[in-house]
Amino acid sequence: MKAEKSSLSDDDDILRRFSVSSMNLTKSSVAVRKRKNNIFNEKQGNASVSPEEILNARNLEGKVQPYTLHHNSRHRLVWDMIVMAIILLDLVFTPLSLGFDYDSKFLDFYNILEPVIFTIDFFVRMFSSYVNDHGDLVSGPRRTATNYLMSGWAIPDFLSWFPFGFLTKFSHSDALGFTKIIRLAKVSHLAYRLHSAKKVGLLRFLLLLALVLTIAHLLTCYWSFVAVEWRAHLEDGAFVPKTMFEEYSLCWSLVIGCVNASPPVMYSPMELISVACFMIIGNILQASVFGAVAALISSIDENEAAYSKKIVATSERCRFLGIPDDLARRIRGYYENLWRETKSVSGDADAFINELSPALICEVKFQLYRDMIRRIPFLSAKTLAPAVIEVLILHLRTVIYMQDDVLIRKGEFGDWMGFIGSKGTVGVLDPNSEICKILCILRKGDYFGEMALLQHTKRSATTVALTWVQIHVLCRQDLDYVKEMYPTQAEILESEITLYKKMTSATERW
Repeated sequence: MKAEKSSLSDDDDILRRFSVSSMNLTKSSVAVRKRKNNIFNEKQGNASVSPEEILNARNLEGKVQPYTLHHNSRHRLVWDMIVMAIILLDLVFTPLSLGFDYDSKFLDFYNILEPVIFTIDFFVRMFSSYVNDHGDLVSGPRRTATNYLMSGWAIPDFLSWFPFGFLTKFSHSDALGFTKIIRLAKVSHLAYRLHSAKKVGLLRFLLLLALVLTIAHLLTCYWSFVAVEWRAHLEDGAFVPKTMFEEYSLCWSLVIGCVNASPPVMYSPMELISVACFMIIGNILQASVFGAVAALISSIDENEAAYSKKIVATSERCRFLGIPDDLARRIRGYYENLWRETKSVSGDADAFINELSPALICEVKFQLYRDMIRRIPFLSAKTLAPAVIEVLILHLRTVIYMQDDVLIRKGEFGDWMGFIGSKGTVGVLDPNSEICKILCILRKGDYFGEMALLQHTKRSATTVALTWVQIHVLCRQDLDYVKEMYPTQAEILESEITLYKKMTSATERW
């Protein structure tokens, strides 16, 4: 149990050298101590930094000033969701009331509620913080209000909450009633929100589908409003609508037909112009939908397509270089196994890890390789500093071998040792046999080649990959680098290596 606690302590030492993401900064027990040679004169009782100061130091944006709402706060998010719901209702009912003279008690209540919500939203946006082009948080009523009024969003927001509904109560002018369409200026915020969302794959297609349905709804209401002559001849047709739903369905089907180049009978110049515009809009929408569907299909099989492209390019390259068919088949098999095991066509097995930050690289490699390192006796000594293990782990590189590939060969000088990764097996051939006889099978976590690495001697046996296998390699120059970097630890490491040589002198190692 004591050894386990010591091991966990070493792990914490290594991880905390690079990342404090696991630290609970709200507790005083993890408060960071200041240096003893602090240039500021403070009392001994204030030798620790409070958790609040740590959290403030981690906040790169800055502090929100009074009378300002943070633009990414939870309250602002809830409010934006309410406004988005009102905007969606506005998209449905405002064109419907204008095109089909729709009226109900709900619409009367909505006409009262909407200006109130949009008025509140006008001031919420005016006094909300924002992030400038340099990534700095800007707050304060004066600066936020000035930025909002100068940004261009203030005009559509102001028009959206102007009470046009009350004006129509006192005037029977159709032109004044039609000015309610200005309320749809608030839709610009909805479009901006959707554009800022993560539009990938299926979400992008759903957004486009919603846009098509919205345009169809707007054109339907527009057609009902302008097609006066067409409405006068409805009784001459086979289908005579009796309710508003039937009339809307008829107009909607005709608009969809116009969009797909199947226009209805027209009786006035306005109807002719409208149908022509519908066809132009329909062509644009069809092109957009086809492109979105193609992009969706390609994004679903993007990795599979990259793999197929790699196989084709590999075959063409082998044919161009004149590589024999057997060898070309093995090359293709390499990429096939690489794709099956890693879902990638990159030969650099560490490419993903190396893209991360230094802290994440250390933590990821430590989680992947620490158990393998500890299985080596001369590297698992408790007297070794965690920093030594840390540097060795960071220098591990991954090499991929195919089935029947020779990893090390008897008689050659060795300058590296290997650890078997998560999958695969390696066979050690009997050095005293003239035929290929497997003496030992190494599996996940086993290591080989350390004796030639430590003693600067030739390999005593040959090892062969029995399956597709990942080998994590530690080179001699990495070990020498650690010794040079930590001279005091080098003595401890040399003593552990000497002890390990004595322990394995009576056994056969490779």
